Amino acid sequence: MSNPTTAWFDTLTASVQALSAASREYRMAERAAHNALWNTDPTRLLPVNGAVSVPRRDSVRPHHDALHQLRSLHTEMLQRTKTLYENTAVAYAHGAAAALHSVLLGERPEYVELRRRGGHYVRPTGALPDLRTLLNDWPGNGGLATLREQVTEREHARTVVEDFEFFWDLAGCVIPEWSRAAEQAADLADTAHAYGETAESALYFVLLTGRASRDPEDGR
Repeated sequence: MSNPTTAWFDTLTASVQALSAASREYRMAERAAHNALWNTDPTRLLPVNGAVSVPRRDSVRPHHDALHQLRSLHTEMLQRTKTLYENTAVAYAHGAAAALHSVLLGERPEYVELRRRGGHYVRPTGALPDLRTLLNDWPGNGGLATLREQVTEREHARTVVEDFEFFWDLAGCVIPEWSRAAEQAADLADTAHAYGETAESALYFVLLTGRASRDPEDGR
C-alpha cells in the first residue's frame, strides 16, 4: 500500500480523517433513522381509519398498515445505525489515540491499524492511552484527559450491559446494575467521537510543531 512519493504523515492523517468521516456518516444516519421513527410514532400520528376490501380477508386499513410496516423498518434501521455508529466512533477514538501515541514516541506509522470481523471493527480490549505527560505543552491536554475518562467509563458500562444481556432476556428479571450501565453507555458513541476529534487535533499539533521527525527524503 505504500507510495514512495507520499510522506508517512500524509497517509497517517488521511487514515485518521477517513475514520472521522465514517463515524460522522453513521452519526447522521442514526439521527435520520431516529427522526424517521419519530415520524411514525402512533402516540403522535393519528392514522386515517379508512379500510379497503381484500379477497379472503375482511379488510385492510392501508394507513395503519403503512405506518406499521414503516415503523418496523425504521426500528431496524435505527438499531443497525446505532450499532455501526458506536462501533466506528470507538474505532476512531482508539485509532486516533494510537496514531497520536506512536508519533509522540518518535515512531512513523503510515496508517491506523485496526482489526475487522463480520463487517465491524474489533473493539480494543485495552483502555485509551494516558497522554497527559507526553502532551503537557498542548492547550487541549486537559480536555483530552477528561474525554479519555468518560470514554473509559462508558466502555466499561457497555461491557456490563453485554454481560447482562442473557439475564435481561428473562421475563420479569429486573437488574438495577444493567439499567445503570445501559444509561451510562447510551452516549458512548458521541463521547468516543468527541475524543477522536480531540485526539486528531492533538495529532495535527504534534506534526505541525515539529514534535515528530519528518524527513520527506526518506520516503516515510
